[in-house]
Amino acid sequence: MLLEERLQLLKKRIICRDDEIDLLNCFISNEASILAPTTVIHGYKSIGKSFTVEGYLKELGVKHSIVKCDECITKKVLLQRCFKRIKLDSGVGSDYTNDVKFGTLGENFPSFVNALESFTRQTNYSDHHVIVLDRFDQCMEPTQELFAAFCRLQEQSNIRNISIVFIISTDDPKDIATSSIPHIYFRNYTEPQVKEILRSKQLCHFDVDSIDNNPASFEFWKQYATIIVDLYFSYTGSDMNLLINICETVWPSFTQPIRQGKYKLGDFIKVYRENSHLLHNENIINNSSIKSFKTMKEEEDLDNTNVQDLPTHSKYILIASYLASFNLPKNDLHNFSKLRAIKNKKRALSEKAKNKRGHLGKDDIDSRLLSPNFFDLERMLAILSIIYRTNSQSLNVTDDNHLLNLHDDMIKNEEIKELERSKFTLSRNTDLDSQITTLFSLGLLSKSANSDILGARVRWRCNINWSTVETLAKDTDFPLVEYLGDE
Repeated sequence: MLLEERLQLLKKRIICRDDEIDLLNCFISNEASILAPTTVIHGYKSIGKSFTVEGYLKELGVKHSIVKCDECITKKVLLQRCFKRIKLDSGVGSDYTNDVKFGTLGENFPSFVNALESFTRQTNYSDHHVIVLDRFDQCMEPTQELFAAFCRLQEQSNIRNISIVFIISTDDPKDIATSSIPHIYFRNYTEPQVKEILRSKQLCHFDVDSIDNNPASFEFWKQYATIIVDLYFSYTGSDMNLLINICETVWPSFTQPIRQGKYKLGDFIKVYRENSHLLHNENIINNSSIKSFKTMKEEEDLDNTNVQDLPTHSKYILIASYLASFNLPKNDLHNFSKLRAIKNKKRALSEKAKNKRGHLGKDDIDSRLLSPNFFDLERMLAILSIIYRTNSQSLNVTDDNHLLNLHDDMIKNEEIKELERSKFTLSRNTDLDSQITTLFSLGLLSKSANSDILGARVRWRCNINWSTVETLAKDTDFPLVEYLGDE
């Protein structure tokens, strides 16, 4: 057991875990008479379980071996790694013939016990040794049998100097649910505790000696850590790894004005106002736990700025797909009709129904705030055939003007319309299927099935946001707002 003085020093180093350290001091000791054969450490992931246990064992000075079970593919690999770590951390010279023999016989737990007994007997190893099975519940193979077997290690063998510590994030297996094994539960951090932990040590630096050596650099980090916790704690909770990942992701871009000399370390509010968009970017959360398999770096954010280089037909296809995704099919007649009376009637009915209900419904929410819906290809092509004519001057004359000049040059106006209609209709030689396939390969469109794009059961969805489609509408001089159901 640790003395009170050393225990207090450990608590200052590992903050917000005073009760858990006291329990560890009760069950894990360097004295054989009070050493618990098995101890279970459990609690939510990434709340400092492994860090606290490892720090306590180092302060205690007892020999220990830490095995990362989530890196073990099979139970055989886990047992072999335990045996090798014990031999390495014990400080006793290993025999190569024993390693080869254990590699061929270590298929199950009895083989592991026999090899461990042979090792302790041949080397007279009697020092107290603690095996820490970290993330034992995350092994790639089921470990329920091994859980019970490790708990009965001293009962099934002559080994008395080795104890087991499990670190898990799930419930105990049924085999040991009613056993008397001591459990130490790590409570989740509260928001003030998370702030205290992040503020206690500066995890990110400016990589500029003159700035990092300034005492104000640590004060800037404290303010930065406080902002990160305030903004993202409702999403991350007490997951420290996720919070640290977010801090490291935003830090380089957030501190760029200071490295460039635009602001000083004391101008945190000015830096925050200039870079507030970085902290409210939803991709920070979406990509915070996503790593590329090849480079082990975070995936790059999707960038749709290259849509301006698309041909005109493809731009109209994207606009039509956006309208089909964010407009309800029942409102197509209202949104794409030329009759002003239908639009006015629809608007009047919707306002009357809203006043009658007394509260907002789903139809009253701005469609740009909702997620895109799937649509049929035929519906999108019908919308495309309508909106593609918006560049025509004679086809877009309002109904009021038609009524005022109903008998004036009617035949001449119809001839002009027919000419414009033939000019502004989608060209017959345009391969819409190939353009839709190209947009799908670029990730601008997605479909609901992996079958042919012309399949009857395939439905499509638009993958561009409002800012991108607004850019396309400006490039093509298309009145996008007039065709949305929110207007």
